[in-house]
Amino acid sequence: MIDRLQIVAIVVSLGMLLAVLELVRRHKLVEEYSLWWIVCSVAMLALSIWRELLDAAARELGVYYPPSILLMVVILVAFVVLLWFSVALSRQRRQIERLFEETAILNAEMRDLRLGTESAGEVVPRAPNDRANPRPERAALEPDRVRQVQCDD
Repeated sequence: MIDRLQIVAIVVSLGMLLAVLELVRRHKLVEEYSLWWIVCSVAMLALSIWRELLDAAARELGVYYPPSILLMVVILVAFVVLLWFSVALSRQRRQIERLFEETAILNAEMRDLRLGTESAGEVVPRAPNDRANPRPERAALEPDRVRQVQCDD
């Protein structure tokens, strides 16, 4: 016999699975991370459909109300996913910091090369928007512009 709680759990699980698949289709969620969400929603769907599995798990764990196992699984999976994302975020932050350092070193080397060739008497062509050493007449006429970046979020 299917009760209202089981129907709600099935609908929520299917909704979560469809939402994850749609985010992957729109390229808003990377496949690497979507795997966790797909596994979570399929597990929730399985526990929602097969009530006997949920009842057996509740008996083994000594839980009086079997649907509370669903909540426990959701919380456990949420903690695992949050930990996974924290590790990925930490890794990306280290990569960004390393890229900033490498960019600063490359900029310093380019500046040193420019100064070295200018002092040797060679003319170094510059891009019109080069802010490292702007021409005095252009710097006085043009105010600094801020470039706006548009996000698709």
